[in-house]
Amino acid sequence: MSAKDPADAQASELTRTASSTDLSQATPVSPKPWEKPGPIGKARRALRTIQRYVWDDPDKPKEERWFLFKLDIFLLTAACLGYFSKNLDQQNVGNAYVSGMKEALNMHGSELTYAGNCFTAGYVIGQMPAVMLATRVRPSILIPLLEILWSILTFCSSSITSVPQLYAIRFLVGLCESGYFPVMIYLVGSWYTKEERGKRVGLFYCTAALAGMFSGYLQAGAYSGLNGVYGKEGWQWLFIVCGIISLPIAFLGFAFIPDFPETTRAFYITKEEAERQSEGQKPLGHNPWNRKKFFGIAKQWQFWVLPLGYWFVQSSFPSYQPIMGLWLKANGRSVYERNVWPTGQVAVGVVVQLVAGALSDSPLLKGRRWPVIIVMQAGTLIGMIILAVWDVSKNVKYFAYYIAYFSAGVPGPYYAWYSDLIPHDHEMRGFVIAASNMFSYIMSIWYTIAVWRTADAPRFKAGFIAASVLGAAMISLTLILRLLQRKDDTRRARQEEGRSDIEEPELAIGETSQLGDKNTTKAN
Repeated sequence: MSAKDPADAQASELTRTASSTDLSQATPVSPKPWEKPGPIGKARRALRTIQRYVWDDPDKPKEERWFLFKLDIFLLTAACLGYFSKNLDQQNVGNAYVSGMKEALNMHGSELTYAGNCFTAGYVIGQMPAVMLATRVRPSILIPLLEILWSILTFCSSSITSVPQLYAIRFLVGLCESGYFPVMIYLVGSWYTKEERGKRVGLFYCTAALAGMFSGYLQAGAYSGLNGVYGKEGWQWLFIVCGIISLPIAFLGFAFIPDFPETTRAFYITKEEAERQSEGQKPLGHNPWNRKKFFGIAKQWQFWVLPLGYWFVQSSFPSYQPIMGLWLKANGRSVYERNVWPTGQVAVGVVVQLVAGALSDSPLLKGRRWPVIIVMQAGTLIGMIILAVWDVSKNVKYFAYYIAYFSAGVPGPYYAWYSDLIPHDHEMRGFVIAASNMFSYIMSIWYTIAVWRTADAPRFKAGFIAASVLGAAMISLTLILRLLQRKDDTRRARQEEGRSDIEEPELAIGETSQLGDKNTTKAN
């Protein structure tokens, strides 16, 4: 058989190329909807831009978008509903207090503050043991069981007849709720990337504000519609309804919470998806908690600075007392008004938090958290300064009460920032999250007694001044954190460059690299 003439082969190749060109011209690829000209295409392009800023990049691969959709439907939904339940059961005492519980239990002075401190004591005592227990017991089992327990205790709150009983119930509720927040924050941080995390942590955290808003509406409805039914007062019905809401949410957690990427058994996550998420990550408690690990964490600046910052955040925000509700009560407003009007504060906090979370993840800020933290802290600082002055018109006071809730959105971006400030050690990150929450609650025990005494209502002069000072301190600390982050990033970049130089030494022309492809040479 004779070899084919090269000229014939070239002609044949040209014929095939021409044929394929004609075919492609005959069947042109139709443009995607957002690529089409005209107003419809322009509108679709605008929607995609909005989506990129508000949620996720629409150009992500289909498999990745499907995975995120599943996480949002199950993990994020379970996290938000559970946190809503936790804060509903945590904040309903304030609404009950201004709606008849004070008179029913014959409460005096700062006994509401002491009840809050009993909750804090239980929360602090149970915080670290609960986090460590989550390394031995699956979160998909531990968290729902704790939710069931605090739901039962909420039902029991409707039957208390004395202040000591209230103290005991609040202590146990705090003990049961102690592990929810740090474990859930760590779970969310383990499954989502930097570009996906900020808005979702913000959404998770804003459910706390929604719980406060809903509690006010719920108490108003219970007081007007259920007061006296079956011999129970409106404030007692608030606890009953909160328990009815919380219990079903607890059972959802058994199926919806996926555990950590390395240990997940969730029905909606494939083995490949879990392996992809677990690359380079260690679950909380992967190594034994020993003295060496604790000392190693304690040597890092993050262990000391981040918990202090979170306490500044919490203490500059007027969450220790229902300040607006007590002011409205002192001015003779009705039970309905003192429960419903303060929900506007919560609405402000929710909107600001959602906008801040979306912006910090957007192409505008590209994952930078500190700008939105400073803006939100500045809003609350303005409100606290106005209330510290106090001798202003009622309209200005209304403005101050509402703008004071700007910093309700700070914890979301602040905790999302942890993954960037502690990128090198995932176990340390989980520990510092728990330590921050615990430190804030420990400090709040003396802080509330010192400056947020119920007996000082509605003036709270010491509280408003202290919140103003700590708010200014938080703005300064945010700038310091940014400088520390930049310093750490530069140091890690230099270490990576040095490691690359060691792993891939400079080779002379023609030498074969033993670290790369043996058939390639490196040229100068």
